[in-house]
Amino acid sequence: MVTAQQIKELREKTGAGISDVKKALEDSGGDMVKAEGALVRKLGGSASKRAGRTTGAGIVDVYLHSNEKMGVMIELFCETDFVARNPAFRELAHDLAMQVAAMRPIYLSFDAVPRDVWDLEKSQVADEVKKMGKPAQVAEQIIDGKLKAFFGAISLLEQPFVKDQDKTIKELINEAIGKFGENIKVGKFVRFEI
Repeated sequence: MVTAQQIKELREKTGAGISDVKKALEDSGGDMVKAEGALVRKLGGSASKRAGRTTGAGIVDVYLHSNEKMGVMIELFCETDFVARNPAFRELAHDLAMQVAAMRPIYLSFDAVPRDVWDLEKSQVADEVKKMGKPAQVAEQIIDGKLKAFFGAISLLEQPFVKDQDKTIKELINEAIGKFGENIKVGKFVRFEI
């Protein structure tokens, strides 16, 4: 049996509507973890529907490390000022700034990697894999895997979230899109270090 307390907790965690939360809990037999996973998949799916919408509002967040020798500035866009002023949105922006500080991404996503940089890394990886003597199809899979791992480690959206290693930054943003009901995009970010 699903309790009001379970519904409240899961709703606060995911930002989903009451009926969606109740249904997810009922479908999972009251298992909070399974219900949350189902809601995240559902809310994440709503992210692709909102991806084309204009993000004309947002904030710039700044993170300054306690030793004052490293800092980050990041833009986080949304559709309305109402969401931009929301404390949870501001917390998301700050979490992203801390992510940039901790993980030192160079690119926003795989798509942002310049073609010549990608091609140079691919040729180096291909040379390594060629020495393994694997069949062509297997070699191509190894090359793709190594490139995704290499560029994933330096692309913000592909990195595991420092506060929860089980989700990527892309998944974190998709959850926020579902929670706020608006398109959310990371703009520019810059990391300074002395």
